[in-house]
Amino acid sequence: MKKYVLIIFIIIAQVTIAQNYKPGKVSKEELRESQNALYPDAEATILYREYKTFFTYNQSKGFELMTEVFERVKIYKPEGFSFGTKRLKTYNHDKDREQLLSLKAVTYNLVKGSIEKDKLSKSKVFEDRINNYYIETSFTMPNLKPGSIVEYEYRISSPFTDIGSIDLQFEIPVNKIKVELKIPDFYIYRNYPNPQAAIGYAYEESEKKVEVAIRGRSGIGTADYDTTGRDRSNHGSSGYREKIFTLEEVNVPPLKNTGYVDNIDNYRAKTIWELAMTRTSGGVEKRYATTWDAVTKSIYDRDAFSEQINQSKYYQEDLDTALRGLTNLEEKMAAIFGLVKSKVTWNKYAGYFPENGVKKTYKEGKGNVADINLMLVSMLRYANLNADPVLVSTKNNGIPVFPTRYGFNYVIAQVRIGDKNYLLDATDPIAAIGLLPERVMNWQGRVVRPNGTSNWVSLYPAFVSNKLTYVQAEVSPDFTNIIVRTRLGAHYAKEFRNQNYNRSEAIQLKNLEKYNEVIAFSDLKIKDLETTKENITLSYKATATSIVDDINGDLYFSPMLFFAQKENPFKEETRTYPLFFDFPKSNKYNITIKIPDGYKIKSLPEAISVAMPGKIISYSYLISEANGSIQLAVTLDINKPALVADDYGYIKAIFSQIVEKENEKVVLFKI
Repeated sequence: MKKYVLIIFIIIAQVTIAQNYKPGKVSKEELRESQNALYPDAEATILYREYKTFFTYNQSKGFELMTEVFERVKIYKPEGFSFGTKRLKTYNHDKDREQLLSLKAVTYNLVKGSIEKDKLSKSKVFEDRINNYYIETSFTMPNLKPGSIVEYEYRISSPFTDIGSIDLQFEIPVNKIKVELKIPDFYIYRNYPNPQAAIGYAYEESEKKVEVAIRGRSGIGTADYDTTGRDRSNHGSSGYREKIFTLEEVNVPPLKNTGYVDNIDNYRAKTIWELAMTRTSGGVEKRYATTWDAVTKSIYDRDAFSEQINQSKYYQEDLDTALRGLTNLEEKMAAIFGLVKSKVTWNKYAGYFPENGVKKTYKEGKGNVADINLMLVSMLRYANLNADPVLVSTKNNGIPVFPTRYGFNYVIAQVRIGDKNYLLDATDPIAAIGLLPERVMNWQGRVVRPNGTSNWVSLYPAFVSNKLTYVQAEVSPDFTNIIVRTRLGAHYAKEFRNQNYNRSEAIQLKNLEKYNEVIAFSDLKIKDLETTKENITLSYKATATSIVDDINGDLYFSPMLFFAQKENPFKEETRTYPLFFDFPKSNKYNITIKIPDGYKIKSLPEAISVAMPGKIISYSYLISEANGSIQLAVTLDINKPALVADDYGYIKAIFSQIVEKENEKVVLFKI
């Protein structure tokens, strides 16, 4: 058996070597391929990806960073069409601009034995400004079909020295990937593999001598690149050593999202490149921040950050009015939070530096995250509350692994009253104090104090959010009538508000239709939906004809009715990623089912109680008969929102028992 496996891998390797990866050299054999040999379920495959980063010397600008990408993708299924769409983000603010210098893209199809090409039209390339700092260029390849191959190549120039991270793994398999970086020895980078990835790859290193012609007053480098220390009146040529980093890998496995993941990108194989030092030809060195304290201090010390907090005249009159008569610190905090939310709305742009400035934002009523939350910090401090900004990386931005200012993309406020810390984000009009948006609950943020010191603060709530559902039901062979009353607390309430706030009753009723059975919902009543109170209560009626099975006169049904968990969300045998349950939670059901006249209980499911070590997750199912009714009490407690992959076996086992237990049947027999 091992010999056969070896032969297969040899064949795959030979095919990989034999293929021509030059742009436009797509073969009929590639177009005929119907599935990936190693991953037959894959929707698509990256046949080849080439990524090059290098510096070019410009007499007027100095060194510029260039990135070139070429990719060939094979699409097997309609689900793989998404890999025929590409989005490229470039920095574009004032004089500092990255530029998309070239873009070529072609779709290849095999039609009646011949290869047909469809070039991407310029009219199908779209450019959108994401915010004041970034532009997104997007395109979708033409004439996509199962079996298509798409190729695209582009070049981006940058005035910055930030290489960032280079992805080495994707949501689909990669047959071959090649990476090359060429870096002048004026720039010294540290490169790290992603420590959270299951796989990692190493670069080979070499170097060579490069000659550069220098004209008078040209200099080497402008802006970030003025690093050689040369007199601009010099003429002649200059040599420097160029370090070359290369990586070449085949058969890179796909990155698989198995659910309950914060951001799958956190676990991608990639290399993180951080500028550690610049060095002039004369040997003068400049080192860059290598600690989180240094990074956060450099952000706080920028006028665009700290000066926005220090401004107060523009809101003083309104704030004094809002605070009049208040002495309790919590009441003051709530009044300020409400004032900011009523005065300004979020323009959906993230960032820890303001775009409009707090004064303009307050006047015009709209701004980015920093405009709003730095204004919030300023008002809190004006009222003598102990408030500081907290730098955050949102879930879609990933988890910052090493100290870098690029690790953050958001800012919120922290208030300390006595021994309690409150986290506030005023971008959400229906947010309550201490309830952060789901996008922000991402491990840790960095709180920054006026003296420049900083430390980590958990972004996950330390309290448990409760959901309690009371159910009364009447069953019969033909239909089941159910009355439901639910109280949602804290983050459960916030989730419900996000889904139902400012929605019609028809949509709110439709949002209840998340169950497999055919259920008719009616008489929905919701209390405190449009407030920021801690709890929401809702009630509704439900009627079903598919919950009870009549088998030879006996009635079979799950006492969980339509609330039963139907399948285990954890199906994989093993897991390499941590598991995320958003926030600590307790979900309870108290269900009373009236036994219909003329029937008695033949059998009930047995009660169980299971828990992980330390009761990180616990589940109880208690059932009994009392006064002609079936009484059921079910509780699922998840006391930690983030669990390590080593806990996966326990979690999978508990949820297997939950599914099995909640789908067991009560059996009633006719008297």
